[in-house]
Amino acid sequence: MDQHTATASTIGGSRPYQELMDKAMAFYYAEDYGQARVLSDELLRVAPQDHATLQLAGVVARFQRRLPESAEFLKQALRHAPDAQSAAASWFSLGKTLRQAGDLRQAEEALRRALKTNPDACDYIIELAETYADGWKLDLAIETLKHALNRFRGDAAPCAALAGILVKHGRHQDALIAYDLALARDPDGAYIHLSRGKTLNVLGHFAEAEQEFVEALRLKPQIEAYSGLAQLRNLTIDSPETQAMVKSWDDKNNAPLKVRIDAGFALSRIYDKAGDYPTAHQYLQDANRLKRADIEFSIGDSEAMAKGIMALFTPDFLARYSGKSASDLAPIFVLGMPRSGTTLTEQMLASHSQVQGGGELPSITRVAKDLGNTWESRGNLAPGSDEMVAQDLQQAAARYTGMTSHLWRKRPRFTDKMPLNSLYLGIIHLLFPKARIIYCRRNPLATCFSCYQILFGPGNILFSYDLAELGQFYKIHERIMQHWAKVLPGYVLEVDYENMVEQPENEIKRILKFCDLEFEPACLDFHNLERPVATASLIQVRKPIYKEAIHHWKNYQPFLGPLFAALEMTPDPSNHT
Repeated sequence: MDQHTATASTIGGSRPYQELMDKAMAFYYAEDYGQARVLSDELLRVAPQDHATLQLAGVVARFQRRLPESAEFLKQALRHAPDAQSAAASWFSLGKTLRQAGDLRQAEEALRRALKTNPDACDYIIELAETYADGWKLDLAIETLKHALNRFRGDAAPCAALAGILVKHGRHQDALIAYDLALARDPDGAYIHLSRGKTLNVLGHFAEAEQEFVEALRLKPQIEAYSGLAQLRNLTIDSPETQAMVKSWDDKNNAPLKVRIDAGFALSRIYDKAGDYPTAHQYLQDANRLKRADIEFSIGDSEAMAKGIMALFTPDFLARYSGKSASDLAPIFVLGMPRSGTTLTEQMLASHSQVQGGGELPSITRVAKDLGNTWESRGNLAPGSDEMVAQDLQQAAARYTGMTSHLWRKRPRFTDKMPLNSLYLGIIHLLFPKARIIYCRRNPLATCFSCYQILFGPGNILFSYDLAELGQFYKIHERIMQHWAKVLPGYVLEVDYENMVEQPENEIKRILKFCDLEFEPACLDFHNLERPVATASLIQVRKPIYKEAIHHWKNYQPFLGPLFAALEMTPDPSNHT
């Protein structure tokens, strides 16, 4: 939680102000940011120059991903800070906002300013370390947290933060050691147990993960461990755990919003397994509505971004700058819409003796955004002279190569399976001429509904909580991929999930040939491969191929009107469920 100075610092502690602030803070601590925003907007009308009001508005805006607004509110809060400690709190919050926006250099500066005033704030040190890690200064991040571990010996937070950083960088086994150290300091840390359970889940240690989720719920009955438990335990409608979920779901006044959302998705899964699809849909619809109301997302922004990408990466642009990067790195990018078979495809590839599975790497996103910012900063000269662009591309290729050294040092080839790397195929082509691109496709309705069933973790998948927006985003994604097919002919291999399930040997042979790799039978025994899998398909890929999921969406066809309309498809009247 960000620090606040939630007092009437500039208006004399008037009663109407303080009542509004108390209510706003109650919603904030309950993590109901929609209601917190309503009250913070009212506070801004009452006290537009009050530090606590501006601080609260900035933090709430960040949680809702209104990042430019958040930064502006927090900069105003700094101008009206009544003392050094209040200013430090605002610098800290501004650092968090800038980090989330990807402006890591400015985020580091803001956090250093916060620490200069308040060097004993452990959460400030943790945030700075996590910012270092986001910028791939992993050694510096780890060193910063090691100092914090020794300095704050009774505090579990630096241990848990270290574990979180190790998880993000694929070092899950090391993360378990850090979580154990955190639990030694705080055995009753419910969120530590929850995070450790998620890490065990990624590693395929499902029985241990289940016990961690159970322990987290024992220590804190209102914690977002329901989805994890419902995924691992064969719960029935009458199970005590299910009844506890129903209680949290129905407790609109006291259960934190994210707990209610988590319970809603979990209950939908349980009723789905029971074959009660109308009830499963009702929970799913309501949980998605709650989640959608709590995030800031614009399908118009996605449309504008796609148009900008397609306008920039023309055949002339690509021809002009091709060959500027001389990198020999040959990553295998596995991409497509989430839930389109990317995890299955990567798991098969990672079972090959010459391929190291990389998982969902944030590397290309970071490199591409920084490259875009550099080009945009040149204004009318963008992207710059041929010499400048050539240097940009060479530096970007070198940076990605450094970020992925832990993969290519192990085996000759490696996979990068961030689904929405599809946005960056133009950049990938310019940086790595020898890369291979595997584009996974699946029936649009199956893809979208499978996304709708998932409560994704924090990140960029914000389009999946409304059926109409989900269908619209799918169409945008499809147009982008059609664009790449036109401007980069032959660069992308398209793989249909349905074909992969029906004819796995034929499909993996086709993929391996495209990647200049020989067929190995181990690729068909992918479910036996022990490696971290940090996606929603982490359980499925540890089982042999099964076909049940192909048509599962049809059980919900009567409820998918907005999705059909957005996809410009017509329901099949012969499909009655």
